[in-house]
Amino acid sequence: MFFFSKLLGQTVRDVQGKSAGTLQDLVVTLRQRYPNVSAMIVKRGRKRYVAPWSAVASLEESGSLLRIPAGRLSTRELQPDEILLSGQVLDKQIVDTEGRKLIRVNDIQLARTGNVLRVVAVDISSGAILRRIGLSKVSGRLSKNPKPHLIDWGNVDPRTSDAGSVRLTVPRKDLSLLHPADIAELAHELSPEERAAVLDALEDDVAADAVEEMHPSFQASLINEMADDKASELLSNMSPDDAADLLADLPPERARRLIGMMDKDDAEDVQELLTYPENSAGGIMTTEFAHVPPEATANEAIALLRRQEPEVETVYYIYVTDKREHLLGVFSLRNLLREAPGRKVREFMTADPVSVRLVAGEEEITQAIAKYNLLALPVVDDDGVLHGIITVDDAIDLVLPPVWKKRLPRIFH
Repeated sequence: MFFFSKLLGQTVRDVQGKSAGTLQDLVVTLRQRYPNVSAMIVKRGRKRYVAPWSAVASLEESGSLLRIPAGRLSTRELQPDEILLSGQVLDKQIVDTEGRKLIRVNDIQLARTGNVLRVVAVDISSGAILRRIGLSKVSGRLSKNPKPHLIDWGNVDPRTSDAGSVRLTVPRKDLSLLHPADIAELAHELSPEERAAVLDALEDDVAADAVEEMHPSFQASLINEMADDKASELLSNMSPDDAADLLADLPPERARRLIGMMDKDDAEDVQELLTYPENSAGGIMTTEFAHVPPEATANEAIALLRRQEPEVETVYYIYVTDKREHLLGVFSLRNLLREAPGRKVREFMTADPVSVRLVAGEEEITQAIAKYNLLALPVVDDDGVLHGIITVDDAIDLVLPPVWKKRLPRIFH
């Protein structure tokens, strides 16, 4: 076995021993689980020629030899089931379908089976990068574990996206395997048009989650590239607080138009959030929270949570409200599961929970969360009506530099 990077740039000689050029790439066919090398790309001057595998006499790290004269090399288009190892896989981000994560291919491992050369694994280690620039010995001294970090090719999906303009080796259907933060990271490397194409390939809820993980400047760029109907649909699928933040970064006329096209309930939530100063409790909170009445039993509360769960920000805390939505108490999901099925919520809730007013500022919010070790902080008006909650990840955003905002994991879903 050997690594693809060791072959790149080597001299390719023809059957007469004359230089035919340098090896620029290998073509592989994806018909098998472990793809066969089907051709060699030889660069001579500014032109690229294709040498079919049948014309390759030997392929070694020291150099390659052809069975034909250099003059017989020609060009051809790739077949539908062929890809370029360097052009489409090396240094690209692809899906590890077993680990369901995004990985960067730093090198590719090849193996001989008789006269056939196959791709068997990808190396995602940092040592692979040093190997490629001729510092493999240094790699051993710098790293405690210089061995390759190999992922079996059978667990890798290298197929290109259907969207020709998107520089991805991830097929559309496999993008949904990734965490939204991974999709956002990938999208940051693309042009605005390519980012829009990626989002168009995702399910609505996955696309919304991915946009929430993006930097605000990328979010605004995406919305500006979208038609109004798609943009309003995306905003409707986002959390109200994230949608409000995004709309605040758009030109006022466009923001008003998009709000008018959103679902009525979503539009009302967003409009409420936009009435508060950006870094006040009202501007930061989300209006999606779990709540139950005080007279509900533990069993009834669980049933209510099942219905609310798809729409709420977090179910770790459940808030107790009366018919007029005044905040009466709070309890945790853990406590609820410990209670007898017939016990009333008012009997085990914590009454008069810590809260902040809608106009509370950053310092008051962060101090309350830190002092009482809260994962979420309720936000009420002067009459004690519960309007929303501030989750700890949103609170941490307040004290982080702008470049880190919206890059925290959403641990409360």
